[in-house]
Amino acid sequence: MASILRKGNIPYPGTGVGEYVDEAFTVQGFFGPWANVFRRHNLAHPTTWSDDSIMYQGLDGAALTPTDLTDPEGLPLELLTGASTTVAISRRAAVAPFAEKLVDRHQIRFYHRGRFLLETELGPLTVEPGDFAVIPANMIYRERPLTDDNLVVIFEVEAPVVLAEKLWDSVGFAGGFVDYSEMELPEPAPSDAGDEQPTRVRLRDEGRWHWMEFDFDPCHDVVGWLGDPIIYKMAASAIPGIGTTSGFLTPPANAVLFGEGKEFFFNVLGPRPFPTTPPPRGSYGAPCHLNDYDEVWFNHASEFAADTDAHMWLLPRTLPHPGLKRPPEYPDNPVRQIDELKLNFDTKERLHWTDAGKAAFMPDPQVALYSSFYGAHIGIVPEAATGYVKK
Repeated sequence: MASILRKGNIPYPGTGVGEYVDEAFTVQGFFGPWANVFRRHNLAHPTTWSDDSIMYQGLDGAALTPTDLTDPEGLPLELLTGASTTVAISRRAAVAPFAEKLVDRHQIRFYHRGRFLLETELGPLTVEPGDFAVIPANMIYRERPLTDDNLVVIFEVEAPVVLAEKLWDSVGFAGGFVDYSEMELPEPAPSDAGDEQPTRVRLRDEGRWHWMEFDFDPCHDVVGWLGDPIIYKMAASAIPGIGTTSGFLTPPANAVLFGEGKEFFFNVLGPRPFPTTPPPRGSYGAPCHLNDYDEVWFNHASEFAADTDAHMWLLPRTLPHPGLKRPPEYPDNPVRQIDELKLNFDTKERLHWTDAGKAAFMPDPQVALYSSFYGAHIGIVPEAATGYVKK
């Protein structure tokens, strides 16, 4: 059925801003049927709730201490888990005495802070803040920290990681705004020393840790490879922010990687173009919205709210995300690059906070969401924006 239905009072277009709470409802991860609802109150602000698991919650990732921060044999700290998906943080400060591989999980590793030499079976990659690297399941790798203050966000998924170029081709959307030719591929770097370096590989299979040993280093053994780009890195800064003259686009419009069956979307949101359509038809910022995917957000950079560095939020499907709109404005000239970047990971799977994540929650999610998450963009106190007052 075409999207031609209008019922009740439609005070302004869904792209605009006005006196009512504009709530977008959608299914199938923003790719299915939808409804734009105009409300008198914000359904994303309950007064009480039975369990924190059904409420949006955030934490400061930089304040966490995974065991790999102090122990070279330590592990990343898992914060969100599902049956086939995990979100974790690593702060490795010293190279491990082994190489690693995950047998049944693919990885997207986002380097928020610090520089590493990422050694793989296909060759090395030097990664730095703002880079993300894809490592498929069953490939051996090793991270050699080149700095002391490091933070890596790790997204583990069972579904194969695919370039979103395939997604946009499938729906006829010209996704040329992401230039995948900017990806960097590993060059084999065999060394004679690797032939003489006994190496232990720590591997995880079906949730259990194992190890095996070789009388050579698998990350310094390959002399050449051909085929598809299965290990690669890209700079998130190479992904331009996209927008419309009217304002909001859903997060998967910024998809860079995804699961081929739409199991997840890995989205990079840089500064968006300023909307130029005046109200009531145009607006700046996201409407209140409810999606049937869980959304993980990570603040990488914000010149307007530096104290939100490394903050992570889960916006679950159990209630609408509050949203915050304001009238559009033109940028000042000359236009300059704004240092603003967020990661968004949308997943069909229901995620749950681990005990370590729950222990680090910000004290009041309905206030912190504005100062931590939305504050990176706008910085309006919730009383002024929504009428919500903590009781």
